[in-house]
Amino acid sequence: MNIIRRAISIFLIVAVMGGVVYIDQRQTELSEGASRGIVSMAGFPHSIKSNRISSSWFCPGAAAGDGLDSASVFISNPSDTAITAAVSFLSNSPMESQTVEVPARNHSVVDVLRGRTVGVIVPVVEIIGSVGTVEQQLIYAAGDVTSQCVSQTSSTWYFADGFTAQGSSQRLVLTNPYPESAVVNVAYVTKEGKRSPTGLQGLILGPRTSRSLSLAEFGATDESSIALEVEATTGQIIASRMQHYLGGGRLGYSTTIGIPVALNEWWFAAGRTGPQVSERLVVFNPSASLAQVNISFFGEGITNGTIIDENASAAAPSATVDIPAGSVLLINTDDLADLPKGEHAMVVSSIGKVPVVVEHVLSQITGGSSFTAITNGVPAALATQEWRIPSGLSNGARNALSLVNTTAQDGTYTVSAVGPGGVVDLPQLIDVPIGAAARISLDVPAGVNDGEVVIRSTVPLVVQRRTYRGHGLVGFGIVGALPVISK
Repeated sequence: MNIIRRAISIFLIVAVMGGVVYIDQRQTELSEGASRGIVSMAGFPHSIKSNRISSSWFCPGAAAGDGLDSASVFISNPSDTAITAAVSFLSNSPMESQTVEVPARNHSVVDVLRGRTVGVIVPVVEIIGSVGTVEQQLIYAAGDVTSQCVSQTSSTWYFADGFTAQGSSQRLVLTNPYPESAVVNVAYVTKEGKRSPTGLQGLILGPRTSRSLSLAEFGATDESSIALEVEATTGQIIASRMQHYLGGGRLGYSTTIGIPVALNEWWFAAGRTGPQVSERLVVFNPSASLAQVNISFFGEGITNGTIIDENASAAAPSATVDIPAGSVLLINTDDLADLPKGEHAMVVSSIGKVPVVVEHVLSQITGGSSFTAITNGVPAALATQEWRIPSGLSNGARNALSLVNTTAQDGTYTVSAVGPGGVVDLPQLIDVPIGAAARISLDVPAGVNDGEVVIRSTVPLVVQRRTYRGHGLVGFGIVGALPVISK
């Protein structure tokens, strides 16, 4: 029976690879009305609560040539039955793949580099059913990195923050997971304006391949601000960014998938101010019109964020900033408001409905060293009442979870962990009150295992978490949790 079951699983996976991604590629064109709004969020990290034949996870990839110690995809299965996943490895060589069975209420870790010491490898995970969730993890001397994976490709990708100052490097990775070639144009924006180098136009991505591009080779050297705009004129792709910070006020390593669409409202739960802290909001306006954004803050001791509409998920603005057409702007939060030292949340909302792309950059000097954490904003449409963390939380970690209530209503939340006995609520984290427009930082209770963590609430939340950098390095990374939406 096991042999038959495995054969059926492999057959289904092959069918999925050939058919489901084809459907995903075209579903945006076929959607109308309210469903279009849901589909437009599909390129963002999230999990869908539905009964699907399969679910796809596209990860940002790993650059073996950067000297990584290891790279892996973490596949979590919170259900009561085993699941089967097909992991494909895309590079500039022919695609390779393997089949993985993930036990019930457990996880599997799959090596991405597979002995390679050069080149970029991008993992794509296809899971039979919609239960499992996936994250990517890198082990690296410059700081371990946990990155989110997404469930849909796109014809456009944006990156607000880019950095090549003082020897720092930036790599753009383009991945085509489909059986037909894609054609891609890339442009970048610095303080001097927009550039579309000839070598970045009409790039052909062969079927099921990935391609790595060093921005230094196209003139973007010693830049403290680089926004990227990627457009597939034929086909749909995944675009990811790999950055190694070596100076200019930054130190560390970052790997992330881009943002598929500019939007009107972005939330950040893990802001910080204090001595030796540099906090920036990097706002990119890819449109041909002037954008204006309001930036509001939430947190203990902050009194300028007053709810103006009990049905809205925004607060009264503390600052209004102009973002010229086609430009990128680095905003120092200290210049916007007299924030109390410590933790806070932020929301960036556009005025006049000109959408923007926003990223959060936090750098801090501590313990004689420094670190930099980069994170994308969470779209307002993905503020929800259930969040999942596939790879779990570090036992006993301080301030590991940041939660912000995006509404004007009081609510409660409960934190649970997936273990051998199923989903178990954590003691002292059951039905915890969270006030309207309030932000909370949580320590991880002692005794938590390394399984998936689930946060459920009675009001929509935005959840981000901190990750260890390892190797005795100071600081942390910032990564969003996975919002769970119904479809």
